[in-house]
Amino acid sequence: MKAFYLLNGDPLNINTAQAAISDIINNSQPAPYTVEKIIEEVARTFGATSADIRSAKRSANISNARQVAMYIAREITQMPMEAIGKEFGGRDHSTVVYATQQVEIKLAKDSKMKSTVEDIIKNIRDR
Repeated sequence: MKAFYLLNGDPLNINTAQAAISDIINNSQPAPYTVEKIIEEVARTFGATSADIRSAKRSANISNARQVAMYIAREITQMPMEAIGKEFGGRDHSTVVYATQQVEIKLAKDSKMKSTVEDIIKNIRDR
């Protein structure tokens, strides 16, 4: 603010402060990544619905999609495991831990899965 005052001669007040930091604070920042957006994108990719991913269904496709969604939620939101579990139908944090571990194992072994997860993350970030 002092530099702003010295350069422009403006009085030191709230308007000067807002003008001084307007370059730092960008009001057009993208919305934060939400679990809902993540679930929608994973559901679209795996041919499921958001409700399926949050449900107790255990079919291989739904279970895999749910694990991927939990993994991505953890990776890009940095939410606590407990909060992620609640977003997925009230699951326990240990379920989220297990899901992320399983996806990490699959990513290390399966290049197609790695590519799919990377594409999902890219699509979420581009929105």
